[in-house]
Amino acid sequence: MILGIETSCDETSVALLARDGSVRTNLIASQIERHRPFGGVVPEIASREHLQHLFPLVKRAIADAGVAWEDIEAVAVTSAPGLIGALLVGVAGAQGLAYGLGIPLISVNHLEGHMFSPYLQKEGPSIPLPGRFLSLVISGGHSSIYDIWMPEGAPLVTMLNRTRDDAIGETFDKVAKFIGLPYPGGPQIEKRAQGGTADAKRFPFPLPQFKDDSIDFSYSGVKAAAIRFARANDIRVEGDAALMSDFCATFQDALFAQLFNRLESAWERLEEPRPSEIAIAGGVAANGVLRERIAVWGARRGVVVRLPEKEYCTDNAAMIAFAGLQREADATDPKRVVARSRIR
Repeated sequence: MILGIETSCDETSVALLARDGSVRTNLIASQIERHRPFGGVVPEIASREHLQHLFPLVKRAIADAGVAWEDIEAVAVTSAPGLIGALLVGVAGAQGLAYGLGIPLISVNHLEGHMFSPYLQKEGPSIPLPGRFLSLVISGGHSSIYDIWMPEGAPLVTMLNRTRDDAIGETFDKVAKFIGLPYPGGPQIEKRAQGGTADAKRFPFPLPQFKDDSIDFSYSGVKAAAIRFARANDIRVEGDAALMSDFCATFQDALFAQLFNRLESAWERLEEPRPSEIAIAGGVAANGVLRERIAVWGARRGVVVRLPEKEYCTDNAAMIAFAGLQREADATDPKRVVARSRIR
């Protein structure tokens, strides 16, 4: 049994995972209501919330899973990247548990947790990992594509692109806040977009391209255009509902247009044989429109598309424990694990 701990941002989560990838329990203390008045995550509030919830969640996870402390063989904790204060709470707590139980600690890259999350299931063992797969991680803080190989030992992860400015989830949140929708913005815009019609002529959002032929993401231009259109057309919650729906549908369409443009470019640049599977992960992976479109994209190319269960799209400890299972060879003395806000 592996105990997973996740405190990288605004979700305190503890999970217990069996060696076959079965999730015995996955508990999350959400902070959305605490941060909603500010339209985004306040780091100091997040850290204090983690301090309050972490160990009660650990005790509850042990009780809910019906296991004993001696059944736990290792602790896996998110050590980077994330809010440094929030990470420190999780790492310090995990170090104390590992020392107290006399078991190793596995340092987990939060992004790798997302990469492997589509292979977790609500019930039963995890889906077998392929020898190679492509991963699209899209969330409030990250927008990147990775090429992942699974040789014996530990995963080999190559970043194919990244965001140069705003991440896609962050762009959803900032535009939603401007037009008066509550945090988090992605689900709110998706909901409003369902009744709208995307019209690129009415709201001509840019599709950025770089002179250096880079396939990096860049959402700052789309964000600026959205705010400009919203201001010029008086698009707000209290205004014209039909106009709001059309705007949200077109804005969402523009965000996904860039996503698939970069994904297609990354795919074309891969040498044969290309990966047999593509896994989509992160908070934005819960978007229903995106899930439908990526399924179509995969079907056209004969690629298996792995979509995470909705509960594993947000930050959670089950994915951290699962990533830790893949990195078990890197388990170490707890004192060697250090929290870092960024990946070097």
